[in-house]
Amino acid sequence: METKTKLEGILIPMPTAFREDGGIDENGVDALVDFYLAAGVQGFFALGTHGQGMVMEIEERKRVAERIVRRVRGKAPIVLHVGTANTYSSIELAKHGAGLEVDALALVPPYYYPHNDYEVFAHYKAVAKAVPGVPLFIYDNTETTRVHITPPKVLKIQEAISPSTLAGIKVSFIPFDALVGYVFKLPASIGVFPGSILSLYSGYSLGVRGAIHPPTTPFPEICVKMFRALKEGRLEDARQAHDHLAAISQVMGRYLPDHGRAVLGEIMRLRGLPMKRFPRWDCLPLSQQEKEELRKGLIETGVALALP
Repeated sequence: METKTKLEGILIPMPTAFREDGGIDENGVDALVDFYLAAGVQGFFALGTHGQGMVMEIEERKRVAERIVRRVRGKAPIVLHVGTANTYSSIELAKHGAGLEVDALALVPPYYYPHNDYEVFAHYKAVAKAVPGVPLFIYDNTETTRVHITPPKVLKIQEAISPSTLAGIKVSFIPFDALVGYVFKLPASIGVFPGSILSLYSGYSLGVRGAIHPPTTPFPEICVKMFRALKEGRLEDARQAHDHLAAISQVMGRYLPDHGRAVLGEIMRLRGLPMKRFPRWDCLPLSQQEKEELRKGLIETGVALALP
């Protein structure tokens, strides 16, 4: 079975909104979905690393997945991440996701324990067998899993899960020349999505399908502008969006070493979103002076912020 809609463009790695006590903020989740739909994203990549899936309980992940699917209401494709360190938990989440009729199920290789190729392939095969016919989407994140799924391994996974199909792969933390290797070595049916939207700008003409880039989640309209311009051959417009995102990343980069993902939560609030807590864990808060400097820096790049 193929995905209902071709997966391409900006698959937004949607963050999950939390309450101050760390619980799921369901109204915040709804607001985020509406924000991304209004921006025209080409799809959702839900409950991955940026979606905080790995720090949520199984039932919490199911509840958030249901909320996202209900709110999206078929207006954009959904790739639902169901990966865990445990094959049986991944199977449980995969069956639940299949019941929600999402477009594809993403799966990071099993992590924490070191795994050899046989064990990784067996993990994907077991999940695929549990949800026959549902397209899978590989999530390669070597920095967190210590498993690198190279193009030959992608083909081995496709062989292991047959007759199920691979809809795509997200490749994180690799240089551009290695990224292009996925495009040239894999069939066109497997979409290649880098973890950096800047790589999409450089690689689109070569066959890179889209991007799944957490640091740009507060600015979906700029990402969409870049993808649409690339697709329509408006290269100057694409370059302008690319340069805008690069300038924004320089502003954010000043605060990431000390404050981590809390910077993304702060920017979401600056943009008017009800992001009470993100990420789920405690981070060093930005001082009032840092918040003002961040606001000023974003405004100087041309980002539209909510009124103070």
